[in-house]
Amino acid sequence: MSLATTVRNWNRRVFGSPAYDRLANFIADAWADFDREVHNAGHSAIVESWARSAHTLLLRAESHLAMWEIEGGWTAALAAQRAILSNPHNPERLKRAAIALRREADKITGWRAKAIEDLICASDGELLPFAPEELSRVIDAVALRDDFSQNTWFKILLRKRHLFILSVILWTAIAMCLLLSWREVLPDFLRPVGQVSTVILFGVLGAAVSVAQSLVAEDVSRRIPTQESGAVVIWTRPGIGAAASLVVFALLNANHIFGILGNFTTEPPVIVAFSFLAGYSERFIIGALARLSDSAVKDK
Repeated sequence: MSLATTVRNWNRRVFGSPAYDRLANFIADAWADFDREVHNAGHSAIVESWARSAHTLLLRAESHLAMWEIEGGWTAALAAQRAILSNPHNPERLKRAAIALRREADKITGWRAKAIEDLICASDGELLPFAPEELSRVIDAVALRDDFSQNTWFKILLRKRHLFILSVILWTAIAMCLLLSWREVLPDFLRPVGQVSTVILFGVLGAAVSVAQSLVAEDVSRRIPTQESGAVVIWTRPGIGAAASLVVFALLNANHIFGILGNFTTEPPVIVAFSFLAGYSERFIIGALARLSDSAVKDK
């Protein structure tokens, strides 16, 4: 077992991993489903192509899970589920899958939704009365649904990577600010390292309160990809709050030039209060950046 795998296993035992546990539960259910289908079809079915494929894919999914390759595990597990669905001894199950997929297709967007409808529905939108030789169309429709799901998760992984890099940049800049403040390299108002540390601390506290408030108000019935996409932002928001508090701290010290906020902006209580408010206001920074990004996409 590699060092990286050992560290990931330790991290899961200590902090938990919803993505890992969800895949592990899916694979366990798939094994039970496979055993039930083989039992109902007769033990001789174990040598049939669908059973051999499902067995191989489930073993591959478990291998990916052991290596913490979550995306690869899901790809193999979903392919195993489609292999189990192709069991020729249980055609009624495919028909039930088509009924469920017809309703599930409302969650799917783009060309895949139209292709799924073309595969399982007639021109009037009603479900096709599948003959036994046409049931493979349902498997193709399920494969399109799984491809849409995997494509969505891949986009989330890309966003996680970008946000992780952003978090590293933010916290590296904050650490450098503390280091340079301690070394007395920065301008005079940033040289008291205790004051700079206080500003950063209360900026992080403000961001933490903001994140907690948004989590309490969040609708738990939202779709899992939406919640997963929003969850990765949480780790970045304290860094944004700390950076915002440093910017506000600089503005408070520049007030003697502008003279807008009175003569007490450099008093410690004022600095602490504004640092907390700057950290708490990171949600507005996130919202503004999201609106700018959406408008840029629409312009293209």
